[in-house]
Amino acid sequence: MTALLFLYLTYHEAQATEEGAAQARAAAYHQIRSSDPSAERKKTVFATVWGQTLAQDGTGFYNELADTLLKRERADVSYQLMPYKRAKARFLDRGSSCLYPSAINVLEAGGHIDDRDEYVETVPLFTTKTHLFSRAGEAPPRAMGELYGKTVAVPSGSVMLNVLKGSGAKLISVHDEADKAQMLLTGRVDYMTAMLPDAVLVFASLGKPLPEFDAAMPFLEAGVSLVCHRTRENVAFIESLNLRIGELNADPSYRAKLFEAGIWQEEAFASEMNAVMPAAGAVAALTYEQGVGKDKLAAQAPVAHAVSEGEPQRP
Repeated sequence: MTALLFLYLTYHEAQATEEGAAQARAAAYHQIRSSDPSAERKKTVFATVWGQTLAQDGTGFYNELADTLLKRERADVSYQLMPYKRAKARFLDRGSSCLYPSAINVLEAGGHIDDRDEYVETVPLFTTKTHLFSRAGEAPPRAMGELYGKTVAVPSGSVMLNVLKGSGAKLISVHDEADKAQMLLTGRVDYMTAMLPDAVLVFASLGKPLPEFDAAMPFLEAGVSLVCHRTRENVAFIESLNLRIGELNADPSYRAKLFEAGIWQEEAFASEMNAVMPAAGAVAALTYEQGVGKDKLAAQAPVAHAVSEGEPQRP
C-alpha cells in the first residue's frame, strides 16, 4: 500500500513538474511575468494552444504571426498561451481581455457570445477555410448526407462540433492537430475537419501529402483576427494593430511567408492543393511553372484572403 501511494505521488509530482516546465518555457518566450505588478496593467491576450501551429512553448506558425503583429506592443501585452477551451473561457470571463486567433463570426456561430457589438476585432491577417479531409484511397464527402454513419475527428472546442451536429456522423473530439492527422492517416476515422492553412503545415511536418478534400465544400470561412472586448482602450489597441496589418500586407516577404504556408494568392491555386505535397512542394511546382522565385511570385498580387475591413465574412 505504501509503495502504491509512493508511485501515485511520484507520478503526479512528475506531471506537475512537466506542466510547470511548459508554462515556464512559454512565459520565458513571451516575457510573461505574472509576479510582476506591472503585468496586471498590461493588455492580456489569451492564445488558444491546439498543437504544433500554435504550441504551448511559443513556437508555430500562429505564434510567429503574433510575434510579428504585436512586436511594437510587446512591452504592454501579456501574451498567455493556454489550451484552446481554457483560453476561450478565460477570455469570455475577463471583460477587458483579447483572444487570438479568433473572429467574432466564429464566436457567434459557436454560440459563445450573444451580442457581437460588445466585441471588436482586427481586420483579418488572412482568411481560413475549414474542410473535411478523407482518408487515403477514399473520395471526400460532397454533401452532408454522406456523413451519416461515418466517424469524423473534430478539434476539441471547435465550432465544427455544432456545424456537424445532426449529420448522423460520430464526432470524435481531439485536442491536438497532429493527433487528429494521425487518426486519419491510420484509418481510425473516416474524415477529419481542419482549416487551411493549418492542415497544410501539419501534414508537411509529418512528411505526408495533403489528404483529399472538396474545395467547393468549405464549411466555415472566417478571418484570422485578434478579438477583444469592446472598451475604449481596446478600440485604440485594435486600431493600432490594423495599421500594423496594413503594413504587413504591403510587405512582399510577409506575403511570401503566408504563401509558403499554403495561403494562396489566387483562387486557382487552391485546386492544385489536392495533388501536391503541401507548402514547400506546392511553392516549388508553382515557381517552376511561373519561372520566378517564390518571393517575386508572392509579391505579384496582394493576398486574396487578407480581407479588407468591412468585407463580410461567411461563418
